Amino acid sequence: MPLKIAHINLAKGLRGGENQTLAIIEGLNHFDIEQTLVCRKNSLLEQQSIKLNISVISIHKPFLLNVAKLKPFDLVHVHEGRSIYFALAVNLFFNKSYLVTRRVLNKPHEKWLTKFAYEKAALIVSISQKIDAVMREFCPNQKFKIIPDIARQLESNPTEIANLKAQFEGKFIVGHVGALDDAIKNQSLILKAANQLRENENLIFILLGIGKDEAKLKNLADKLNLTNVVFEGFKINIADYFALFDIFIYPSKEEGLGSAILEAFHFKKPVIAGNVGGIPDILGDNKYGLLINPFDNRELAEKIVTLYQDEALRNHYAEAGFKRKDAFGSDKICGDYFQIYRSLCT
Repeated sequence: MPLKIAHINLAKGLRGGENQTLAIIEGLNHFDIEQTLVCRKNSLLEQQSIKLNISVISIHKPFLLNVAKLKPFDLVHVHEGRSIYFALAVNLFFNKSYLVTRRVLNKPHEKWLTKFAYEKAALIVSISQKIDAVMREFCPNQKFKIIPDIARQLESNPTEIANLKAQFEGKFIVGHVGALDDAIKNQSLILKAANQLRENENLIFILLGIGKDEAKLKNLADKLNLTNVVFEGFKINIADYFALFDIFIYPSKEEGLGSAILEAFHFKKPVIAGNVGGIPDILGDNKYGLLINPFDNRELAEKIVTLYQDEALRNHYAEAGFKRKDAFGSDKICGDYFQIYRSLCT
């Protein structure tokens, strides 16, 4: 009989970790398992799961009242930090094993319950070497494995791409996709670089995303009178924008891995990204993209100009990134997870 796996992600939004949860579930559909996603009722993740025909158990607070719903499953896979307490309860009530995929760099809280929940997990999977090091320090007696995020194969719409190209005709487009959370995603650095490059009328910066710092960032853009910056907000059709961009910038101050970079690779876009966290796991030592100091807007501006002026270099990094994404293919990564599921259920 196929294994029955419950994936848990109780996030409200639909950010990188949630998209990766969905990508893993979709990739595992090719294996001999039955899967269900446990998510927050009326969340964006629930809505997207339904669109993708993923089996869903939607729950609301207090979440722990829903623990019995996971009794029929063989194994629980935790995809974000708040969900680990739910998995712990399932383990304590029904003796079900759980594994955790850790996608953020910060160390979990040192509270006894948090540490107990991570220590009770059968395995902690980290998506990058930096996260793995953090978690090994936090739970030195645990079992660990590194499995990176999936390079999602996003599908674009030729009609929408044509419309966007007409809208920004004649412009060299510097694109960014990320939640507007300046402390992490560092969009203020992008605005400062745009201010430096404002005299080049061909350059335009397009930022996709919403978040807690949206007003702050728009106020900064207004204060600097940045006519070369466009905030496009939250877009479902991000694939069309990736296809539109000439280059992709991702100057994060911290990053578990940086799965948006993998999505840019899929569309053969050269990448400039912060030399932090798990990003070097993807870009290497400037082999597959250009790394920058995320606290130096002048360096970001200089690297943008370098790629803008050198088509051959753009093409080099576009091809290098496109080949690099194969190391993050769905079949390989989901195959690794399937082997873990089988080993934990025997």
